[in-house]
Amino acid sequence: MPAVQTSYPARPAAAYEGMAADQDPATVISRTVETADGIAFGRAAFQGTRDDGIAASGAVFRGIVLADRNARPNPSGADLFAKGETAPVMVRGTVWVVTASAASVGAAAYVTAAGAVTATASGNTPIASALFDTSAPAGGLVRLRLN
Repeated sequence: MPAVQTSYPARPAAAYEGMAADQDPATVISRTVETADGIAFGRAAFQGTRDDGIAASGAVFRGIVLADRNARPNPSGADLFAKGETAPVMVRGTVWVVTASAASVGAAAYVTAAGAVTATASGNTPIASALFDTSAPAGGLVRLRLN
């Protein structure tokens, strides 16, 4: 069996995409992934075609897909829930996401058609009552508060 990982950082990362950011009360629902390529941890989930389904893109934002370290490894090596799997989706609470644009604490949050979270309003869909809880440059980890 080949080695899976041969080096380790001195300190683990403080956070990762899709990680619940704190122990404050949160609402997490379970939904079945409908997207053929799956939905990655920390990405937006949209209403799917079924009542209990979610998709990686769409018109109705449902929440953020939480990371699950017990999830079955994906053949591509990506951290995601595959089509047909049940994913935890945070609809209220605070979660770590990667911002597609520079984000400032207290700014409103939007979602792109591809499911990325951004502070850019133009051409994107507002996430109702959501705001950035920390600041970061584009591509950085930020806390997203879903109210």
